[in-house]
Amino acid sequence: MAGRCEAVDGIAPFNEQTTLAMSAHPVKHRRHFVVPLNDSVIAYAGAEVIGDVAEAELAVDPGHRNRGVGTRLLGNVLDWIAPDAAELRMWSHGDLPVSQRFAAKHGFARARVLFQFSRDLDGFPWPASWPEGAGKNWPRGDAPAAVLADGVRLRPFRSGQDESEWLRVNAAAFASHPEQGRWTAADLRARMEESWFDPDGLLVAEDADGMLGFHWTKVEGGVGEVYVLGVDPRAQGTGLGRTLTLAGLAHLAAHGIRQVDLYADESNTKAVGLYRKQGFEVVRTDVQWAKRITRA
Repeated sequence: MAGRCEAVDGIAPFNEQTTLAMSAHPVKHRRHFVVPLNDSVIAYAGAEVIGDVAEAELAVDPGHRNRGVGTRLLGNVLDWIAPDAAELRMWSHGDLPVSQRFAAKHGFARARVLFQFSRDLDGFPWPASWPEGAGKNWPRGDAPAAVLADGVRLRPFRSGQDESEWLRVNAAAFASHPEQGRWTAADLRARMEESWFDPDGLLVAEDADGMLGFHWTKVEGGVGEVYVLGVDPRAQGTGLGRTLTLAGLAHLAAHGIRQVDLYADESNTKAVGLYRKQGFEVVRTDVQWAKRITRA
């Protein structure tokens, strides 16, 4: 069903979180809803309640749209979350007209916008030199040198040793982020068990007091991604984010990757501006729709 949606809409209907949840162990705050027809599934919704907020993704097979299937499925989700949640948030990948109409019909308001950026690494303005911990084959160019503060060095992630420090920095760096900041050890472990995970592609910056930041890169289908880039608050404003960004891109380039994607919230004007200056262009827009829930 998801494949048919992607073929018609030009974009996959579910994000990584929803996809991973389909094969995760059952938990009381998450539920899957399906609409079967004979031996097929013609609609699916995955919902999760975190505190008093619920998040969901919903898709209907293109051959069964405009028949009330999505409305009934949404009703089931609302019935399930009603005792606990005061708000429902739903992602629309690609900001499709069909999703806009569905959201408007059911009283959702546009709440958040996520940009996907992309660029080809050919012609990228690489720095003239790299700091300690750089890879042997990282490209060099004529741009200003990539530098680190005194006592800071780069190295690859060490599986089995760095998990707790990574979770600490991730939580601190994304304290105000509605999704990334609440990652648990189980969330991290699930990603590390994916076939694309490469500890050498998760670059860490540290000093004598511990981890300061990281750039987690990802490669699937020959395309690289700035998967997660985080800087501990004690190192923010030092230029570490720029150096980590360059380091991750250089790691990808050294492994033959030419196209790189990344995601940034529209509201994060600093990051959006940085990526635009580095030659990244918006190629896709995702929208999160929100609806307040009136409890009986």
